[in-house]
Amino acid sequence: MSKHRSSAGLPVDGVERETVEGWTFPARSPATGERLWDVPDAGVADVHGAIAAARRAFDETPWSTDAALRRDAVVRLQEALAARSDDLALLLAAETGVPVSLRAAHLDAAIAHMWEPGSAPDGPPGVTAVVTPATSPLAVALEEVGRALTAGGTVVLKPAPEAASAALELGRTALDILPRGVLNVVSTRDVDVAIALTLDARVDEVSFTGSAVAGERVQHAASMAGKRVRLDVGGPLTIRAADDGDLAAVVAAAAVTVAANAGQGCRLPATVVVPPHRYAEALAAAVEAMDDVVVGDPAEPATVCGPLRSVVARDRVLRYLDLARSEGGDVALGGNRLERDGWWVVPTVVGGLTPASRLVREEVLGPVLMVVPAS
Repeated sequence: MSKHRSSAGLPVDGVERETVEGWTFPARSPATGERLWDVPDAGVADVHGAIAAARRAFDETPWSTDAALRRDAVVRLQEALAARSDDLALLLAAETGVPVSLRAAHLDAAIAHMWEPGSAPDGPPGVTAVVTPATSPLAVALEEVGRALTAGGTVVLKPAPEAASAALELGRTALDILPRGVLNVVSTRDVDVAIALTLDARVDEVSFTGSAVAGERVQHAASMAGKRVRLDVGGPLTIRAADDGDLAAVVAAAAVTVAANAGQGCRLPATVVVPPHRYAEALAAAVEAMDDVVVGDPAEPATVCGPLRSVVARDRVLRYLDLARSEGGDVALGGNRLERDGWWVVPTVVGGLTPASRLVREEVLGPVLMVVPAS
């Protein structure tokens, strides 16, 4: 796997294709901000080609009806991905900042569960458009691709642009294993391309994982076009600590969980609501646990908290922290960017908020833990 792995082309219809317009965009290291390599930037014509390939593979080949063929192919794809997992873990670290220490959750488990005969789609198999987020660069793609392929469907996968290279490597690995057109990957920065994918009449199902705002738009558009929609838009998670429990352990576990991968994940325990008379104790425990989190190069095995995936993601977290201060929040630890190249936020603990705070009600998607006294 070369350093400039993503410049080759789009894995579509069993081969690597250059984009019709020849467009690319740069992948940048979130740890340093430096340009890593160029990624193919698909246009609408490229998406139409990928959909045509997936439609043809479903309608005109034995893939949808031959369960033994599917099992053999998907299991061989699992084995090939497992053999390349060390490289894939380093690729995730380089392009998206996911620490290699977290590879079990972000890579290995997802590969192991790709062949799941019981994970059938919501309706009959067909052509599925899988749209995946930057916060989970490969795990969601592996889960949804595995689900669709196991059921007899074919896939067009569109990853988030910040996390495109790993998805392209998934598609390239599949070129020598899956029949032509069964799995096609298109990377793009153009929202019109994503819309064209979800609205195309040849697509039967849309699987979307991402923000609630984008998810609402996708669900409305795809539903109006008569497609099945699988939607996962995450959401904030609040933990309530019992008065008679081990408060320090609960708070510390939440702190480490929300700091892992710089808090970029769905349903993380970003808020712990504690008994008012134990608030000071809980805040101190949170600060101690968060201060012990190892921040650093995502390629280093000891690192737990790496950079944010993009400058936009970093600035979004910093705006939330400014909002916390304006709402009367007390930043007990961190609360600022780390002064180094790249897109970093210091692991942060915020107290002094109420359950009505926007930071409690919305997903911050950063290494930020709120400790809130119960009303």
